[in-house]
Amino acid sequence: MKLIKRIPFQMFLLNLFASIVCISSMFIMQYNLNEILKNYEQNIEENLMDRLNMSDICRLMSRHHIIVSWHTLADSPEVMLSYEEEAALLKEDILSMLDEINENIATDEKEQLFHTVYSNTISYFSNAENAFEMSREGSDATAKYYMTSFLTDFIDKITSDIEILDGYISQEMDITIQKMEHSIAVAEASEKICIILICLTMAVCIIMCVGITSHLEKYKDLLEKENKRKTQALIEHSQRMLALQENTIIGMASMIESRDQETGEHVIRTSKYVELLTHAAQKAGYYPEILTDDYAELLIKAAPMHDIGKITISDSILQKPDRLTEEEFEIMKSHTTAGGRIIIEAMGNIEEKEYIDIAAQVAESHHEKWDGSGYPKGLKDNDIPIGARIMAVADVFDALISKRRYKDPMSIDQALSIIQESGGSHFDPRLAIIFCNSKEEILKVLDT
Repeated sequence: MKLIKRIPFQMFLLNLFASIVCISSMFIMQYNLNEILKNYEQNIEENLMDRLNMSDICRLMSRHHIIVSWHTLADSPEVMLSYEEEAALLKEDILSMLDEINENIATDEKEQLFHTVYSNTISYFSNAENAFEMSREGSDATAKYYMTSFLTDFIDKITSDIEILDGYISQEMDITIQKMEHSIAVAEASEKICIILICLTMAVCIIMCVGITSHLEKYKDLLEKENKRKTQALIEHSQRMLALQENTIIGMASMIESRDQETGEHVIRTSKYVELLTHAAQKAGYYPEILTDDYAELLIKAAPMHDIGKITISDSILQKPDRLTEEEFEIMKSHTTAGGRIIIEAMGNIEEKEYIDIAAQVAESHHEKWDGSGYPKGLKDNDIPIGARIMAVADVFDALISKRRYKDPMSIDQALSIIQESGGSHFDPRLAIIFCNSKEEILKVLDT
């Protein structure tokens, strides 16, 4: 009887103790969860900022290298000075970003790799100053070309090390996320235990437990939304960098064309003709196994680079008003092989391989002819890469309808007639027909 009488009191003490433990655990869990969330948000924010800075460093280093290349082509001290001032501003931005990244480096492995990046960056800027000095002193074009090409090795090393450093930071972000997920899992398990105990004790504990559950889910949703938002921001940033890169390529190609007393409009128009003819060939079912959507996108992107090899041709030949001699024409023809080589050497470690292959083929083979009478290799028929065949039609058509120092422009009908007549000799006959059948689309391009 005494034992039975003690049971209610024992149960009360047991329930009271369980309630105190559960309530205390809930408050402790909530406090720890808030601290974890704060640390998680801070770590993710710092790591994302470092990754954005590293992406910007790669972009700015490429921009600095392009400015150095432009400096070697400049023909006046004023233009050179403007390029040097812009390069100095980029240098300050790059070093500032490196200092900001250095403040967040914690591990010895990352610190050692960062110092390698910093050292290579300083060496790159030192060699860039040498390139500027060579340009100011009027060194020969070959020396300036190899000097600027030498800088590419530093950029490749810096970019490679930054990618490794970015990988370390990405791994740290993954570890942070895993720890957060583990903490949430532990919290959820603790929550269930507390719910079971509270259900056996007091209704108020059940209400608190439900509140904590709702609190956890709310924070989880907020974290997921925040992670998606920042991921989307990173994607948009990368897309902006890609657009900037493409605009830089078009600008450089236009500058090279202007040495030949042609305008940058030639680069833009030929790119549009390439896009028009490529899509028309796709619709016509021409080589569907090659002319995929991915190939078409890369070909259109590569089109502005078709005459990049003209950077190696002297102004005395490019701007000669009279007919070229045989020796001069042989030099002029070398811009095709030079263009393919420059694309592979200067961009081989920056762009994806398929794009480099297509761009090099277009630059090297757009003067080949269907009957084998073209240059530089005398390729014929289907041995000529299809991208180069498409580029040849676009390049010749724009030359026919454009005014040059040695000729007046032809009408569109005259130009299309020549394209059609040259099918099977100069051009791929099927592509010539497809292009001539696209007159309405061509007129729309010319109207824009």
